[in-house]
Parts: sequence; C-alpha cells; structure tokens
Amino acid sequence: MKPELNVGDPPRVRHVFAYGTLIEPACLDAVLGHRHLGERLAARLAGYQRMRVPMYPYPYVVPTPDASVDGVLLMDLDPYDMQALDRYEEVESGVYRRETVEVEAWGCGPRPISVQADVYAAGQQLLAATAP
Repeated sequence: MKPELNVGDPPRVRHVFAYGTLIEPACLDAVLGHRHLGERLAARLAGYQRMRVPMYPYPYVVPTPDASVDGVLLMDLDPYDMQALDRYEEVESGVYRRETVEVEAWGCGPRPISVQADVYAAGQQLLAATAP
C-alpha cells in the first residue's frame, strides 16, 4: 500500500516523455516498484537534442532549436511514480531536471496528438560534468 501524499487532494496523473533507459518496460517497472499499466505511445519531442558522451554512460537531452528526439510517451503516472522517477533521475542533486513540455504522440490514428508531458533533461550537475 502506498502512503498518503496529501490527504484530501485528488491524485494528479502525469505523463513522461522517455528517450533512454526508461523506454524499456522492465527498467521502468523496476524503478517504479510495480508494473506500469498506463499506455505507451510513440512520441517526438521538438526543440531538444539527444546527447551521448563518452564520459557519461546514459543519454540526456538539451534544448536545441530545429532538433527533435524520438521516444516513448509513458501515460498515467501517479505522484508516487513521479517521486520514484525523480529519485532515479537524481533530480534533487541536479543530474537531471524535470521540465514540462509538449510532445507529439501517435496512437491508433494517422495523425499525432499534442500532449503535455514531463521530460528529464540534463541538469546543472550533468552539464558541468560533461562540458568540453
């Protein structure tokens, strides 16, 4: 059973644009501590670039005009899930930061839909550690 966050407040579900390790269902489930039952949609994040450098083992995204990143939109994550993801992405220590963005997602139809989601972008600590 999950502990209460704020008694009386309705839980607020969020969506996350994933582009690295969290696109793998087994990794996501391990981070969350349970099976993620929400939808997973193909998605694209405009205005960001996916980076990978030899000195850091995981990918990260940075704002970049005229660039885009393909990934997966993870739907319907609750506040407890978001806390687990923040810990995994080391948000508190500044490795990544959580930003709210608009992504294009593809479901059953031929055209994408625009969805508000969170993305874990490079934080100050990561940017400083990977600067040339």
